[in-house]
Amino acid sequence: MKIQENYDISPLALIRWVNSEYEEHIGNETKGNKILNQRAVRSILKILTIKNGINQNELAREVHLKSSTVSVALGEMEKHGYVVRRPSENDMRKINVYITSKGYDLKKEIDGIVEEVEKKMLAALSESEKANLKNYLLKIIDNI
Repeated sequence: MKIQENYDISPLALIRWVNSEYEEHIGNETKGNKILNQRAVRSILKILTIKNGINQNELAREVHLKSSTVSVALGEMEKHGYVVRRPSENDMRKINVYITSKGYDLKKEIDGIVEEVEKKMLAALSESEKANLKNYLLKIIDNI
């Protein structure tokens, strides 16, 4: 479908549309895995590979989701052995979240799926266009 021919759409609305398509494709590729099919889980895994041992509240801020959504996702992930939650050594009121080796394996699996979806979605762009797109999006984020 040629969106530009059918709609007068703003750049940010177009970004949301692209993201919806992206999430739909990821969802289609992960249908058989109830855990991977959750955007919250994928986001949590990504952050934990960068900031392992992060506080649960900070994790919610990092993934831009409600604490309750993160808590539910972490409960599922913990049940399957992808993460562990432990009280902070510095502040027993805080809970830190750690990715397990099984969680790293799951992250590798989702990385492969994401890479394939991104490859399909960006296939029409040259390397230069991809670099420009990334720079434009970073400018938008920096402007917030």
